[in-house]
Amino acid sequence: MKKKARRKKKRKFNPKKFIKTWSVIISVIVIIVMITDKKEGKEEKEEKQKTQAKTETVETTATVTNDAMKEETEKLEINSKISDWNLMLVNKDNKVPEGYRFHQQTIENGYQVDNRIVEPLNQMLTDARKQGLDPFICSAYRATSTQKMLFDQKVNEHINLGYSKKEAEEKASYWVTFPQTSEHEIGLAVDIISEKYKKLDETQEDTEVQKWLMEHCTEYGFILRYPTYKHEITKINYEPWHYRYVGIENAKYMKEKELCLEEYIEKLKNL
Repeated sequence: MKKKARRKKKRKFNPKKFIKTWSVIISVIVIIVMITDKKEGKEEKEEKQKTQAKTETVETTATVTNDAMKEETEKLEINSKISDWNLMLVNKDNKVPEGYRFHQQTIENGYQVDNRIVEPLNQMLTDARKQGLDPFICSAYRATSTQKMLFDQKVNEHINLGYSKKEAEEKASYWVTFPQTSEHEIGLAVDIISEKYKKLDETQEDTEVQKWLMEHCTEYGFILRYPTYKHEITKINYEPWHYRYVGIENAKYMKEKELCLEEYIEKLKNL
């Protein structure tokens, strides 16, 4: 007898098993994609960081280069040294050098100054008068003895107001400096006022004389020595009449950069 052929048993479709299988497959695919994306993201991030670092390096190098070029340019612009006679710094922290001497020359109103500033000073006054103005020199060189007398007078004024001697000296020094600490003692400073208004107060700045001098004094090598916005540095109250000779090049640079003499000297030290 022939054996009967066995019939193959058909498998029944199992939806649960099908879903489970594909869920596993999809999960694996998702994980692979996530790992790939993460890796690519990390590589992209690293690439961005490298690019940023390069950019920052270039920018830093450019900044340093620009600063160096700027400093070198300023060196070329400023052909001065702190040892120059016209840049002598005299203030509360820097006394007139022991035994300092200069050639004095008499100017108008019987005052005297360093003879090296006579020509630019006279030219400045002449040009101001050509504009119909009336500049009037009310102080110039002072001997140390004269400076002491003026300082003592100002101290006594404050003592009479009830201040102690120490307090009076401190307050007085903002208007009249201690002996041996005044620019008037080196012959490079002049007090110029309007003949129509001779009071030494802040109203002086409103006169046509001061308006013109403040605008043009640097053209002759002078600066307004104690501007109101530099009070904390100069330690002197605003004096819209006190002009100091520093030379044309220095004066113009200081005006352009809004520097007082103390700041300018510090800048020269660092060049």
